[in-house]
Amino acid sequence: MKDQNNKINNYSIVVDLVNLVIFLTIAIVIGYLSNKLTYSILIFLSIYIAYILYSHYIFERWIFNYQNNKSIQYHQKHQYLVSNLNNSFEELTETKLKFKILEKRFKELSASMPDAVVVVDNNFATDWFNDAAIKMLSLKSIDIGRPILHLIRNPSFTKFINSKERASHVSFTSPLKYDVTIQSFLVPYGEDRYLLTFRDISETDHLNKMRRDFVANVSHELKTPLTVIFGYLETISLSDKKNIDQGILDQMLKQAKRMDIMINDLLKLTKLQTTNIPEKNFSPINLKNLVAELLLACKHKSNANKNDIKILTDDDLYIQGSYEEIYSAFLNLLLNAIMYSGSGVVIEINYHVSNDKEVIFTIKDYGVGIPSDSVDRLTERFYRVDKGRSREQGGTGLGLSIVKHIMNRHEGKLEVKSSIGEGSQFSCVFPKSSLAMKLTKSSSNI
Repeated sequence: MKDQNNKINNYSIVVDLVNLVIFLTIAIVIGYLSNKLTYSILIFLSIYIAYILYSHYIFERWIFNYQNNKSIQYHQKHQYLVSNLNNSFEELTETKLKFKILEKRFKELSASMPDAVVVVDNNFATDWFNDAAIKMLSLKSIDIGRPILHLIRNPSFTKFINSKERASHVSFTSPLKYDVTIQSFLVPYGEDRYLLTFRDISETDHLNKMRRDFVANVSHELKTPLTVIFGYLETISLSDKKNIDQGILDQMLKQAKRMDIMINDLLKLTKLQTTNIPEKNFSPINLKNLVAELLLACKHKSNANKNDIKILTDDDLYIQGSYEEIYSAFLNLLLNAIMYSGSGVVIEINYHVSNDKEVIFTIKDYGVGIPSDSVDRLTERFYRVDKGRSREQGGTGLGLSIVKHIMNRHEGKLEVKSSIGEGSQFSCVFPKSSLAMKLTKSSSNI
């Protein structure tokens, strides 16, 4: 298109120069013959200017009346320009027609979808919606042009739309029916519009709730008899054991402890999934002090495994969150590094603020590493890379799932990088909103 415009401009300039030369030649010849050269040149220049103005007037008429009357006459000097404009108009008309056909197909397809679909502009004003949106969200034709946040009033949805660090989707209670849960996705659509989809996930949400309740109830029911069994086993282990095989007793105690840990982890996971963090539990956490607490808690295991734990920073960095949960998440990661990376392996702990103002806490080991096909499954419940070794170490397969849910509750994420023979890196990434002001020791919770 740019080359075409240059050709048009060059052609127009050449035509004007040729016409000017012709007019000046005629003026000079007539002026020379009549001995009035100056007057002759002035007269012919005036005629030439009038000619130029007239040709532009004719061309302007053609431009403004093209849509209504394509047969209107234009000046000969604009023939090349008109020809190119005709081609451009035809291409534009064809493109608009194709776009209208595609838009029609999209709307027909969206209209037949069971999910509600709403198209909004870059200011999130409603541009179009399908029939499912009318039923699910009670939208009306008069709502076209209105902000979507005025039509769907829900704190979670409002936060989702206004967030600069937007998640992939959000779930919220329907504004029309309190027993309906809606899941919404937001994706870019064209250059200056967005596509919002809404799906009723009430049934799935109900099934997940039943599953969580079942796990919680079973865990609670198992907790009481296990406590009794555990108590009797400890009593026997401390009493006269002449007629008792010590090996059998040790195995019974070991398995009872393992079951107790698993039940506690299940209860913790259920709590993370079914409750929100009370605001009173949020406080500024000094990561430097937290790391010191972690080292103290893992000192016995790291010494037994001959690990060399290195702290790569000593900055006083504060984040806002639940100390109990974040401590639990970091402790899980450090214990995993100690237990599964191998004996004598170097482990590094680091934390810093990224260029995007995110707070990143990392535990890296230079151990055996994790197969690439297992990395994406690490946060699944009861998933173990090496089942035999995990049970031997007393692992439940729930630790990383707990870490993932704790990070979700803090609007963060868990990132994992690992290569066989090179080691593993687990990073807890907190949003920039989690950065807390530095406090004095007397006002800190740590």
